[in-house]
Amino acid sequence: MDMDAIPIELLELILLFIVSPVFLLRAALACKQWRRIIADADFLRRFRCLHRPPVAGHYYDTKRFSPSSPSVVDGRYFSLDFLRGDDFNHGFWRLKDSRGSFLLLDFCDYNEGFQYMVICEPVTKRFLKIPPSTALARYRYCNNSAFLLDGDNVQSGGNSFSISRFKVLCLLHCYNRIRAGVFTWGESWQETSMESNSMELIGLAMGSMYWYAGDRKVVTLDQSSNEFSSFLLPDIEDWDCHIKNHRLAITAGRDGRACIVVGVTGGDMKVFSRLPVPGGNCEWVLKKRMALFMAIRSLQWHEPWYFNPQPISNHRTGAVLIVATTVSLLPQQRTPLMIRLDIETMAVERMPDPNLGTAYPCELPWPPVFRACTDHCG
Repeated sequence: MDMDAIPIELLELILLFIVSPVFLLRAALACKQWRRIIADADFLRRFRCLHRPPVAGHYYDTKRFSPSSPSVVDGRYFSLDFLRGDDFNHGFWRLKDSRGSFLLLDFCDYNEGFQYMVICEPVTKRFLKIPPSTALARYRYCNNSAFLLDGDNVQSGGNSFSISRFKVLCLLHCYNRIRAGVFTWGESWQETSMESNSMELIGLAMGSMYWYAGDRKVVTLDQSSNEFSSFLLPDIEDWDCHIKNHRLAITAGRDGRACIVVGVTGGDMKVFSRLPVPGGNCEWVLKKRMALFMAIRSLQWHEPWYFNPQPISNHRTGAVLIVATTVSLLPQQRTPLMIRLDIETMAVERMPDPNLGTAYPCELPWPPVFRACTDHCG
């Protein structure tokens, strides 16, 4: 059958059903017609909504890159050596967060402490230096955490994050006070702060950061308004006990609402959702209860093990990370395993060994760059 006889609309639908972006790139090499369809921004947006880019590998605290598939992914392309500048011998880089194919790092001087941050894309070697905040720089010796966030109202090939369209949220904990700064590229830092005797970070979902402050109180920071607020959880669970045992996390559901995930003794998970009620208010209600044991039956385990679930918010995927302890056949040997659980579909995925340190996933760049000719010439 002549491929030119297939209507363009039908061909687009066929190409949309390609599961892997890697195979999509291969399909773009087949002919100019396919390449023109695949390179179209509207097609890429639709494809991105249907398929998540594959994770090329994970970076760890030591900036070591571990390919997800060593036979397919060449780790040399993900080296961070291009960040070594004249001041490299005077300090060190620290990984802070990852988002898609981008990494966020900060540079610390051995004598002066925190200096500045950089956002980079390892595969393309692109990077941008983020100027330091004048207000936050006074607390350069304090412990800080930073997160990459989507920019506002950005559409770039189906992805609202690019190296020139992003926000950085920086948090400093100092003297019973949380100081927060939000940086938007092309604008400047906006700072705010609030009193805090004890707050445990439980997640980032739908543009807001969440902490548990004790006695059912949850504190939030809205990234768009840069303002703190708080609310009380219903008196239906022992929330203090959950946070003490690291079994409380917030993530986002596919309906766009924040969800609270609680680990229950025995391996079950409870999911609470904040739903509207008459009168214009919202309240947290039990959305569903999941049997983790049923969800992991598809995984292959070679050792007997038991549950000690500790959900940790994976704040952009509608999923939580769960640490379960396996019991080896050898006496007094236990190995922690990390599992990613999708709270909507109950799909599970085994994650890198938590003993290696904090894992920062790195996806292939999106949208893909088509350098070959896509017009009608030649």
